[in-house]
Amino acid sequence: MKFHLNRLHRVAGVVFFSSFISFGRAVAETGTQVVSAAPAVKEMFNAHVATAQKLFGIAAEFLVKYSFQALGGIIVIIAGFFVANIACRFTGEFLHKHRIDVTISKFLLQIIKIAILALAVLIALGNFGITIAPFIAGLSVAGFGLSFALQGPLSNYAAGATLIFTKPFKVGDIIEVVNVLGEVEDMTLARTQVRTIDGTTVMVPNKHIIGEIIHNYSEHKKVDIKVGVAYGTDIDKATKLVKEIAEKDARVAKNPAPRIGILEFADSSIIIYAQLWTKQTDYWQVLFDVNKAINETFRSGGISMPFPQRDVHIIGGKI
Repeated sequence: MKFHLNRLHRVAGVVFFSSFISFGRAVAETGTQVVSAAPAVKEMFNAHVATAQKLFGIAAEFLVKYSFQALGGIIVIIAGFFVANIACRFTGEFLHKHRIDVTISKFLLQIIKIAILALAVLIALGNFGITIAPFIAGLSVAGFGLSFALQGPLSNYAAGATLIFTKPFKVGDIIEVVNVLGEVEDMTLARTQVRTIDGTTVMVPNKHIIGEIIHNYSEHKKVDIKVGVAYGTDIDKATKLVKEIAEKDARVAKNPAPRIGILEFADSSIIIYAQLWTKQTDYWQVLFDVNKAINETFRSGGISMPFPQRDVHIIGGKI
């Protein structure tokens, strides 16, 4: 029994020693491979480092070269906004001091602001290294093409410029055009804003105004009063009463003065016509009040206002 155990121990020792030797050889071979591969890994690592250094250098050169140009362009555009606002403010004060029409003033201020901002943008593009001449040529070509696509809107701007310089009306005037009657509240190159008698705001494209008949009532609007009196009425007395009613109303303008007379000889009455002027805001109330006063005065004065009637003559006892 003891002999077998000793033999078993010797066999185990031989196996362990052989395994240890094999492990040592494997480690030695692996180390040799790692050592042999180390130069290749190092060369690859150095190549990546060199590439990263080149990219960093290019980025640094780009930032150094263009960052100041970009910053300068941004500063130029910001300065352009400030200069445009300051120029518009001083120009607006100058135009207001010399009582230039508000419509022309607004147009000139818009032109000044656009011109200064456009100049600032062109200078900024030059800082970025963009050649301005081809850019302007490209804009002209694009503008020529857009002029056909935007023919409607552009015609509004052309018409607006014509209205501003010919001045058939101005802000605050009472006008009647394209079936719109009211006070001009604002004028731009594209449209004219009109507030009607009933308070409705209407935007009229300027291209629809050019070439149309424009009624400019300026500060006053005409009020038409028509009243019929019976044939045989004292016309002088009737016209005098209407004139007194118009002159007593403080809302009726004294210049031009009211004009009153016979308008026509109708079938059943003589039509007396009174032409008055009043402010746009008082138009309807003046019309209502004057008509009411005429009705009451004629009744109390014994002046008849007949309704339409026919005279029927019977011939031979038959109708």
